[in-house]
Amino acid sequence: MLRTGIILAACLSLSGMAHAVNATLLQRDFSTQPRELVICAFEPDPGIHNLATAQFDLVDWQGYMDRDITILELSRARSASHVPTALGPITTELSMSPQERERTARGYGCTMNADTILLFGKDGTEKARWTETVKKHQLYRVIDTLPVRRFEMSSDETLQ
Repeated sequence: MLRTGIILAACLSLSGMAHAVNATLLQRDFSTQPRELVICAFEPDPGIHNLATAQFDLVDWQGYMDRDITILELSRARSASHVPTALGPITTELSMSPQERERTARGYGCTMNADTILLFGKDGTEKARWTETVKKHQLYRVIDTLPVRRFEMSSDETLQ
């Protein structure tokens, strides 16, 4: 009976710690981190249309700026970051070797035999994954349901 009581007390203690950790995460300020759309274009067949090029044709830079989305492009031939502005993107070529691009892409969860687009939230966790281009309404639907984005939208309404 004493042993059961000790185990129960330990579980309650751990449960309280988990709740405290969750409360701390909820209070953490993620506002300085942008959301990140990572485009991994490593399709081995050169005849296949480049996913990065196709995705850039669909980008709404003003909408990306409003939602604080940056783009990281990783492919066999290029690595670049794209930050949206009202006049279009500010693109920065990243000096990475092909091996560094592949290693970075794998770190994000991409494979080297298929193209992938990933969305990471302000908390740095993966929120969505696609294997084809993403239309803005699909992307915005995912983002606009995230808790931090809902808070941002309610804060914007309060300021108006």
